[in-house]
Amino acid sequence: MTPLSRELAYRAILRHASIGIGAAGAEEIDRIGIGRATHLAMVRALAKLPVTPELVLVDGNTLPRDCPLPMQAIVRGDGKSLSIACASIVAKVVRDQWMGLVHALHPEYGFLRHKGYGTGRHVERLEEIGPCRFHRFSFRPIRTGEGCRVQGG
Repeated sequence: MTPLSRELAYRAILRHASIGIGAAGAEEIDRIGIGRATHLAMVRALAKLPVTPELVLVDGNTLPRDCPLPMQAIVRGDGKSLSIACASIVAKVVRDQWMGLVHALHPEYGFLRHKGYGTGRHVERLEEIGPCRFHRFSFRPIRTGEGCRVQGG
């Protein structure tokens, strides 16, 4: 999807679906790992839903440990389930909005362009100026010190 089509779909989803947003920060990801942090964000999102679902469909092959609701994992679920596809769109738009806020605080990293993905330009900026508080220190170029200077955030 293009960013515009994703934004339009996001707005339609918000008009027609119950949404709960959950997140895990960089420090949590570094402490517990990306997989567990993703599951933690899912459980947080479920807790913010205005309605309790009868069944939670999860894209992938693993389920969060700490969810009291019935769950079913679906590999490549975004291509098999409309609700998973919608959740994926919402997650991407919200993440991109968050990256816009982070970019406003730290424009020197170019977060609006790469949205936090480890592109070549992102790694170059890390090598030139080091990470900020929004970076995951478990990200390999930072963790291994491959040219990344460490700075405060």
